[in-house]
Amino acid sequence: MAQPSPTTFIATLGSEAQVVTLSLDLLLNKDEPITHVVVLHTAAPDGPIQWALDRLRTEFASGYYPPALKFATVELRTYLGPLTDVDSAEGAEAAFTAIYRAVRAEKLAGRRVHFSLAGGRKTMSVFGMAVAQMLFDEGDKLWHLVSYGKLLEEKRMHAGPGEVPTLVEIPVILWSAVSPVLTDLSEIDDPFAAVERQRGLRLQESLELARTFVLGSLSPAQRPVVELLVREGLSDIEIAERLSLSARTVEHHLRDVYMLARARWGLPSVNRTQLVALLHLYYALKP
Repeated sequence: MAQPSPTTFIATLGSEAQVVTLSLDLLLNKDEPITHVVVLHTAAPDGPIQWALDRLRTEFASGYYPPALKFATVELRTYLGPLTDVDSAEGAEAAFTAIYRAVRAEKLAGRRVHFSLAGGRKTMSVFGMAVAQMLFDEGDKLWHLVSYGKLLEEKRMHAGPGEVPTLVEIPVILWSAVSPVLTDLSEIDDPFAAVERQRGLRLQESLELARTFVLGSLSPAQRPVVELLVREGLSDIEIAERLSLSARTVEHHLRDVYMLARARWGLPSVNRTQLVALLHLYYALKP
């Protein structure tokens, strides 16, 4: 029987240390094979975040968790030094970069990722969701923690009998069906460069899909009709005049093309405007 993949629990941290331990406890109770814990946080010497970090370090050193469970923290930094808040463009860039690199490192190490967004600034949660879309595989999970009652009020690190905090899974729409670590994203350390690379790939995919549709699905009679529509936005009558056809023939050609496009792109329907949107890149680059 195959052994479960080693798994890392990543969490963003604000001032509440218990959001990390409560989430971790729930995952361990599900028999998740968590071997590493990574906590991402802003810098806050002698403040609530520092106190939360101290509580976590004490808890992981107390023997409550197995000694083999490795605990690490990652402080968000800019080129100027430690980042105390995510309230500027530089801070947002630092948060995005730190989260991206933390997740990327775990994926390159061959570990699955459970990522909790329950703590820290909302901006960190937003970038966490973006990174999950970029780097997650099917086996990775994104979570939010819901707790209430005395457990919430007393800020205890672990739930007692009858106290049931809840992990809510956040759906993630993956960028690609292929594992990102098997693509060139594994070589890109900068999340902004990764975004641009993915945009380029999407454009290439769109271009290739349009090219194969025009050259492989359209008949020789349909192609000039579609080209005039997409390139020049002509009406049926104007297309008919340019091609020495009847307006009815042009209408018939386009009706058939809409049906072909609907099937090719898996859409419920395709109209004139949608066809132009689907094919404009191909014709814009076509000599």
